[in-house]
Amino acid sequence: MLIEQIEKNVFDEFAKNHVLRNFYQTSAYGELMSRNGYNVLYIGGFTNSKLVAASLILCKSIGPNIKYGYAPRGFLINYYDTSLLKEFSKKIKDYFFMKGFAFIKINPEITYNIVEYNTKTKIVNTKNKEIINTLKELGYDKLKDNLYFESMLPKYNPIIYLPKYDLNAIENNISKEIVSYEKKGINLTIVDKNDINLAYEFIKEKTTNQVKYYSDLYEIFSKNNMIDLLLVKLNYAEYTKFMQKEYNEKLEINEQINMEFNKNPNNLELYNKKMESDKIINDISKNITIINNRMKEDTNSEILGSAFVIKYENRINILISGQKNDFNNIDVKTFIFYKIIEKYKKENYLYLDMNGITGDMTDTNPYKDVNDFKLKFNPTTFEYIGEFDLIINKPLHQLLWSTGKIQKEFYKPKRKTQ
Repeated sequence: MLIEQIEKNVFDEFAKNHVLRNFYQTSAYGELMSRNGYNVLYIGGFTNSKLVAASLILCKSIGPNIKYGYAPRGFLINYYDTSLLKEFSKKIKDYFFMKGFAFIKINPEITYNIVEYNTKTKIVNTKNKEIINTLKELGYDKLKDNLYFESMLPKYNPIIYLPKYDLNAIENNISKEIVSYEKKGINLTIVDKNDINLAYEFIKEKTTNQVKYYSDLYEIFSKNNMIDLLLVKLNYAEYTKFMQKEYNEKLEINEQINMEFNKNPNNLELYNKKMESDKIINDISKNITIINNRMKEDTNSEILGSAFVIKYENRINILISGQKNDFNNIDVKTFIFYKIIEKYKKENYLYLDMNGITGDMTDTNPYKDVNDFKLKFNPTTFEYIGEFDLIINKPLHQLLWSTGKIQKEFYKPKRKTQ
């Protein structure tokens, strides 16, 4: 086998036809990361002049004359072909050893388990489990399995198969709620680069990336129609019209309850009904007042949330989303996810990746709200085989580890609730 650098267009053509294709292994992602601290290489493995394996490698200096590589979502290779994987790994080690690399990190999108959160069980993929042992034998150091978001990319990914997905089967009458939100004047809109700064305001607490990263992301990925920037908009006129109607209906009910309560002031059941009804009236009145005050500022709408959605081949990835919760009668986050599912299902995409939950199934999970929110959409959750470092130069790797440089480079601050 011969390892060579290949042109971006050659890499992209190979990548888009590979079974493990994903947007992290594209020249678009490579260009994005080249603007954010990495050098980028496109590597191909050739057997008898045929390209049989390839990878985007993100390269970075981590110490004096020491570098590491990162192949996001792993090399594009047939991991079941042990002889091919063995030869490719050896040649990669030789190639990058001469360039002063200590290791190359990979995190293949290969399923280890299907996780059943309701029953707290896992269905193990025995064949894929064997790949872990093979990688270890070939000099890959398997990193500690994580329950949360410690690794470079999520290990547990909730995926929806869109063609057979039934939006009406979601729990808690979510579909009816979404219809009511739309009647209130809420809609999901595709916008362009001019709204990047506005969209960033809703996600900035969840990311360590600055707004320039998302500007670069949009600029690069939009060249090949690989991204949608979505905003949730609230139309004030429609909202106040709906809420005024609802206020009148609830007020009529409230007056009836008050009449009954005045006749039976010691009736605890009537008292609780009165208190609940009063609260509903008060909440509606508050929301109408908020809108009326904002309309005085010569605005007729506002943005409630945003989402960056990546489109690659037949798959959608909700990269990041965020929202504000000014109105207690609008679940903006649920609206965003529901409408994204609905939109891309209609556009005939096959899969929607909800971008990570945790493997902790206990009630003490610090990210339980993240899990509960995404699991209510009934996805299938895949646990991937994890993160590995292909050790290129063992003494350099040990030096980096003993001096804490690796730990510092890959330390991730506690992730904000998504």
